[in-house]
Amino acid sequence: MLAGTALRHQMILPEQQSLYDYWRSKCQGGKIPSRYDIDPAEIRAQLPMISLVEACNLSENRRYKYRLAGTGFWDLYEAEITGRYIDELPIGCRADYWHRVLGRVVDQKRPSAGVTRPGTPLRAHLAQFWIRLPLSDDGEKITMVLGFDHLVNISELPQTTRSPQLASVATA
Repeated sequence: MLAGTALRHQMILPEQQSLYDYWRSKCQGGKIPSRYDIDPAEIRAQLPMISLVEACNLSENRRYKYRLAGTGFWDLYEAEITGRYIDELPIGCRADYWHRVLGRVVDQKRPSAGVTRPGTPLRAHLAQFWIRLPLSDDGEKITMVLGFDHLVNISELPQTTRSPQLASVATA
């Protein structure tokens, strides 16, 4: 579950790699870290776009609630999202995308990373590079997901990064 670094090598941004390395350093004895293992002072540079998402109701009708959202999310959503469920955000069909991503992290107990478009009004020109890392209160059952997002203007991306990969991921 925690072996290997293949995911790290797929990450494009150093900020993602740094957070992934930090999370792995907290995986003591092969156990998934808890939210209490995460020290904000140690990830200071990423804090504006850090999130903690709680997996609520771990049965078939699972929902995901932002327990913490950094100040950078205000720019993305033009509102405070802490305390809100993903399906309450102004992202339309992107809520289904995030439910699948978070469900995969919770069910497989593995980190996940990717890139998409935010789906928010007035933000279609951005690429959203993201990483989601499982957290567990008991080292086994995933109760929260540590997230980091990095927004980049698509026109600033190298042509190879902008190619169909981003377009196809955006509709996944």
